[in-house]
Amino acid sequence: MEHVHDERAGRRESRAGVVLAGVILGGLAAAAYAWWAAGLAPFSLGATVAVVGAGGVAIAAGGRARRPAPRRVTIWQAAPWIALALAAAAVQLVSYLQTPRDDHPTISSLTNSLLDSQPARAAALACWLALAVELARR
Repeated sequence: MEHVHDERAGRRESRAGVVLAGVILGGLAAAAYAWWAAGLAPFSLGATVAVVGAGGVAIAAGGRARRPAPRRVTIWQAAPWIALALAAAAVQLVSYLQTPRDDHPTISSLTNSLLDSQPARAAALACWLALAVELARR
């Protein structure tokens, strides 16, 4: 009986090792892809296809590794997050409509200087892909 238990534990450890190796290899591949995609001309068709395509792959990968369904969330539990999202959208809209832009920057105009280099754009894309996988798992 102990032999069967040890064998099952060994298979579980082996499976965990394979999963960990897959996560590491997937992360390295995503980082290399993000570096390549960040080198494309900004706002070009190729860059758009690269980002949207990678997002689709990330969502598909996350969907294949779905977790068990969480408990249902009521509208009252989600209300603070909805209020926060609406407030952020309102601030963005007001900032967008006011001039001069230097006095009322939007989030995108603030991040332009942060994402000016290829390493910063690659890191942002890699984080965006990781977030897409995690959200798709839920």
